[in-house]
Amino acid sequence: MTKKSSLLKSERGFTLIELMIAGVLGVVVLGVAVYVFTKQDDAIRTENASTNIRAKGRHAIKILAEELKEIGYGLPPNQGFVAPDPVANSSTITYRANLDNVRASTPGSAADGGSAADTAITVAEDGDTFSDNDKIIIYNPSYGDSELNTVDGTPTSTNIPLGSGLANSYLYGANSNLVTINKYNDVVIALDGTEIKRTIDGGTPITIMNNVSDLVFDFLGETQTTRVKIIGIMITMQDSDDSDITQDFSTDVSLRN
Repeated sequence: MTKKSSLLKSERGFTLIELMIAGVLGVVVLGVAVYVFTKQDDAIRTENASTNIRAKGRHAIKILAEELKEIGYGLPPNQGFVAPDPVANSSTITYRANLDNVRASTPGSAADGGSAADTAITVAEDGDTFSDNDKIIIYNPSYGDSELNTVDGTPTSTNIPLGSGLANSYLYGANSNLVTINKYNDVVIALDGTEIKRTIDGGTPITIMNNVSDLVFDFLGETQTTRVKIIGIMITMQDSDDSDITQDFSTDVSLRN
């Protein structure tokens, strides 16, 4: 009888308490495993997002630097940078550039390009490369004078009709420098929400980059548009899926003129 009782005792299963302890331990181990996996997955996602942001940020800085190098392209000195005016750090910048590279000059020495109040200007050639409603800058390098005007009508190769009378007279002698007539476009670069957009001559804004949380153009303390020679760019990129993941980028751009 004693031998049979001992055999029965040795073959009994786990008690309820033992099963409960084992269950709790199993849940704890499973929880730890899930926690570690989740943390590793989050770390991988964050690293991938950071790598993606770094690539986008470098590209964004390159694109913006190329844009700012267009300021004043094909135009007289100090005619490129327009706004903000008065100058102050901003997320928007406005500038002029001769994007189509259209220009002409008045005839050679001892010739008459036009007098003050004239509503047309005489050019040596290439007047017909301009079009009605083009915006132009007329520049006299001999005196450093510039004036803004528009084309009003259909130009010929040697004559450009103007929207308003000339502010200056372009009568000069044998040693005078040629007066230039330069087409220009107004370009606006601005942060709109999380997108940076480019607008030319008031047309439809075009998105040039997205996933941007902040943009600052820094004019390094200058307060006059004609004195701006270097513009700092500071941009903050954010992850498209997690706006808490951000990275800052910056560079300085020297203007053409």
